[in-house]
Amino acid sequence: MKLTIERGALLKSLAHVQSVVERRNTIPILSNVLVEAKGGSLALTATDMDLAIVEAVAAEVSQPGAATVPAHTLYDIVRKLPEGAQVQIELAADGQQVSIRAGRSRFSLSTLPKEDF
Repeated sequence: MKLTIERGALLKSLAHVQSVVERRNTIPILSNVLVEAKGGSLALTATDMDLAIVEAVAAEVSQPGAATVPAHTLYDIVRKLPEGAQVQIELAADGQQVSIRAGRSRFSLSTLPKEDF
């Protein structure tokens, strides 16, 4: 998975889906958000087992794929990026890490298998 998206669009969608994710959860996958890139859009999915939110936003997808990343951590990172930044999200070849880049900022987040979601 490899995509580029504008910070504002990503932040708005993340704010919406991460609101359903509880900070403390006994099931680790429920604190993650499913990030799916395909076609020309990015789909974000979060659930608390009672309620599920799916948000789609336009993005430049150069390589389709999917991963789950910690919802609140991703939201905090995107929130602190500069206004108008182009955010690049890329899943590592082994599927264990997602890298987030914007300008000079570089972040790496651990993933959980999307099949568990």
